[in-house]
Amino acid sequence: MTNTLSVLLDRIWQRRILVAVIGLATLFGAYVATQGQATTYTSRVLVTTGSSRPPTEDAILAQGYTYYLNDPTYQSNLSQAKDFPSDISSFAAEFVTASPLFYVQVTAPTPEAAKAAAPKIAQLYVDDVNGRLDANRAEVAADMTAAMRSVWGDRLAAGDANAFSAQVQLQERIDELNADSSNRLTILQSGAGATANGAGTTRTLATGLVGGLVLGCVAALLAGASTRRLYTDYDLVEKTGVTPFDVIPPGGTPARDARREVALRHVANLVAKLGTGASTSVAVAPISTGIGGDRVARAIAEHRAAQGTRTIFIDADLRRIGYGEPGAGVAEFLRGSVRDVRQLLSGRGPDDFAVIVPGAIVADPYPLFDRDRFQELLDAAGELAELVVVNLPPLASAPEAQIVADLADLTVLVVERGRTRVPEVHEAVRAVNQIGAEVLGAVLIDTSAKAGLLQRLSHPAAARAAR
Repeated sequence: MTNTLSVLLDRIWQRRILVAVIGLATLFGAYVATQGQATTYTSRVLVTTGSSRPPTEDAILAQGYTYYLNDPTYQSNLSQAKDFPSDISSFAAEFVTASPLFYVQVTAPTPEAAKAAAPKIAQLYVDDVNGRLDANRAEVAADMTAAMRSVWGDRLAAGDANAFSAQVQLQERIDELNADSSNRLTILQSGAGATANGAGTTRTLATGLVGGLVLGCVAALLAGASTRRLYTDYDLVEKTGVTPFDVIPPGGTPARDARREVALRHVANLVAKLGTGASTSVAVAPISTGIGGDRVARAIAEHRAAQGTRTIFIDADLRRIGYGEPGAGVAEFLRGSVRDVRQLLSGRGPDDFAVIVPGAIVADPYPLFDRDRFQELLDAAGELAELVVVNLPPLASAPEAQIVADLADLTVLVVERGRTRVPEVHEAVRAVNQIGAEVLGAVLIDTSAKAGLLQRLSHPAAARAAR
């Protein structure tokens, strides 16, 4: 039994051209993206807000300072500073999680510019923040001094001891305020190296190619799962519920032709095993248009004849305009213009093999297929042969195929790879179930081959010559 992995791999392989196209398209997109993008470099300076407070409080403060530096308005104002470097691409802050630390990082076109600019911008930011804190403390100290003078000024001038004591206390408070390092920034590490940004051209192209191939494989799997055409035996089982009893591989080379002949002989052997008696009639009913039905029907007939079974092949496909063979055939017998089946036989291949051609093909052959008349044709052929193989027109488009399938002893359904669609299989199964035909099973055939050989095999007479 085919496992899931092999099914997925086969679906990808069946659409390998799609995978390759998507992979190359993504590779091209990655190549275009790398063009015109110069490598930039980033250098970082470590700054801290550490103090005697609990670490969580300092961590929150550091995060706030990070947001403050990353604010576009503040960055615009800071970039107007006198010593601000002009040869950089960007600058920002990056918060170190759960700590009083954050990085001031600078990106520049060259590593030298990044290494030189990072300490300058970090120092400008630290000086700006600390300067604002110092100015605020100086303002608070000035307000406290002014308040002291307004209350104790006259008493100080008079040498009041209480006023002098109040002045000493005020000075102690001002000293404590100036000595408090809370909220101040300190540079911990500067002069770090510069790192290049981006994965580089080689890595970008490799990533694009791998990503494109993965995307192509996904697209191939989706296409395989969603397509209404049948390509493999597991497609046939999953989408229609019909299990083929054999799969005919493609031809085109000696090795492939040999494998195909082996599979066709398996089908012929199965027909022989299930024969109903002295004379057996087998209807080969393709589900869709194509050469697959004709290939299977002729192979059954010829292989059985090669084993010594007297066989008549009746080509009852009267809808293949342009493919009819000269001479009286099925159409003439059904019209009644020919009464003796022996007048329709033409020898082909082995001595025990004869053919009845379609005859004069008409646009709408359905009126010719009277049940009694075709039964008479089968009975007459059965008196002359042990096996009668009837090639039918497609069940999906030819209602007369349903009549013949009902009259034959066995019916073989033919699904052609890449041509037969899911709705056609459902319609064919419904049609044979309605009449209660004895269906041997379905055959999945791949008719692909090299161009010259395929063109020859598409014509019935040329197909026999090719063999």
